[in-house]
Amino acid sequence: MGAEASAGQGMSRVERERQLRWLMTLRVVIITTLLIGAFSIELILRPADTLRPLFMLAAAAYGMVLFYALLDRWLTGTYTFIVLQLIGDALIITSFVGITGGIDSPMSFLYLLPISVASMLLYRRGGMVLAGVCWALYGTLVLFGPGWSIFGVPVSFSAHRDPARVVYFLVAHLVAMFAFALLSSYLSERLRVQGRELDERTGAVAQLKALNENIIGSINSGLITTTLGGQINFLNRGGMQILGLDTGRVEGRSVEELFGLDCGYLQEIRRRLLDDRRIRFERYFDTPDRRRIYLGIAASNLHDRAGSPLGFLFIFQDLTDIQALEQEVRLKERMAALGEMAAGMAHELRNPLASISGAVQYLKGDLRPDGETLELMDIILRESQRLDQTIGDFLTFARPGQFAPEYCDLVRLLKNHIRLLEKSSEFKSAHRIDTRFGAERIECYVDPNRMKQVFWNLATNALKAMPGGGTLSICVELHDSGTRMEIGFTDQGTGMDERQLERYFQPFSGSFEKGTGLGAAIVYRLVEEHGGKVRLESFAGGGTQVRLSLPRYCSQPAAEKASQPMLRAAGG
Repeated sequence: MGAEASAGQGMSRVERERQLRWLMTLRVVIITTLLIGAFSIELILRPADTLRPLFMLAAAAYGMVLFYALLDRWLTGTYTFIVLQLIGDALIITSFVGITGGIDSPMSFLYLLPISVASMLLYRRGGMVLAGVCWALYGTLVLFGPGWSIFGVPVSFSAHRDPARVVYFLVAHLVAMFAFALLSSYLSERLRVQGRELDERTGAVAQLKALNENIIGSINSGLITTTLGGQINFLNRGGMQILGLDTGRVEGRSVEELFGLDCGYLQEIRRRLLDDRRIRFERYFDTPDRRRIYLGIAASNLHDRAGSPLGFLFIFQDLTDIQALEQEVRLKERMAALGEMAAGMAHELRNPLASISGAVQYLKGDLRPDGETLELMDIILRESQRLDQTIGDFLTFARPGQFAPEYCDLVRLLKNHIRLLEKSSEFKSAHRIDTRFGAERIECYVDPNRMKQVFWNLATNALKAMPGGGTLSICVELHDSGTRMEIGFTDQGTGMDERQLERYFQPFSGSFEKGTGLGAAIVYRLVEEHGGKVRLESFAGGGTQVRLSLPRYCSQPAAEKASQPMLRAAGG
């Protein structure tokens, strides 16, 4: 039982099955080799003594192998099957020793084979027991061997056996068998312990490798490793998601090419890393799906455990939303300052302007000028009207008036707006308006006057961006189970570059000839009051899309709420 327990701890049933099948295969190889050798001796030397007992013994051994193969279906991997095969081998070897001379046989060393197998499969106790069985069989053969016959053939031994010689051989074989059993079992147990430790260490290494892979694969930041020459050899899952690229499209490429760095920038990184442990820089990156993201990249050296340099390590994050938030904060600060200034300036300028305009109109009607004087008066009146419009926009931007939401149909509001837009001076014969609404009626709770102004400013800006004609697409979609709506204005105009995108919502940043430059700023302010968000996407030469995300039911201005909208600008 102790041997079985020891074996059970060191070797699984599957492993025992594999060892037993290997043992049966080895048994067939040994028997076949001996049989071929016997045939060769029979044919070449033609000995006087017949080799028929050896052939019969080989046939019996083959029969035992077939018997073991049949039992393998029921006894495979069991200790009973192991003991049965080992005892069978000991009997076959005893017969072979008897055929080849008994006490004078040079083949008694074959007993060591089943003893070593027993030590491997059953460990120390099994090896010692089988060593005793083998010695008992050998002693029986030596002591009672004369007069025996095997398969009908008498076994010949030395006629004169010296008792001292018999005792010597018995003692020598006893010591040899048990010593070999001890040694082989010790080596087997040491091998078992070493194998168990190796399995444990292999498992620990596998777990550590899996843990490292899980950590690297789970972090949201991007991770790139390169060679000393800057060739990329690894990109983690987070980096694939950020860049929109898979490992196959990145491996082997230069990191300078991937991030659009100047030629030789890697040498600059290497030089700066001599003084600092890491350096940081920021870059724009164009993804395959035509998104432009803003990356924050940290570079450091990659070393092995001995400290030798292997390459470079780049860790990067998508800072697009953070950058947009910073832009929004700066825009809010500027707009707040301009709003306060605008409110004061508008009141201070409007009264003198009204006096100037009224005086010029009075003089124009009373003096009835002509020529250059009339032209100058017309310029004064025209510019006064333009300045008054600017002041009115200033007041709208600074103090839009009381927020007055009510229930209305957004689809009907937009359709009425489109009818007015088609009659305006900005709408040309080459323009076309395409609409797509998520439902026939979209009830919402908004300030209709503010929304009309938002629609008008966005639509007229889109038409002005297409002086040669094009399609203005207006769509309304419902999201979040109908609690939010998205309104999109998409033109086919010239688009905007990165600098124009950054300044789009800033006051007086408009690029149209006729305009105050406050329309986009007013749109931003009014959408913000509704608790909404504005997203602007534009590509140079690829048109512009403005999307408004608004709650369907807004009961108070967003200025009175804790939540704040966020502007996200993306361009190319």
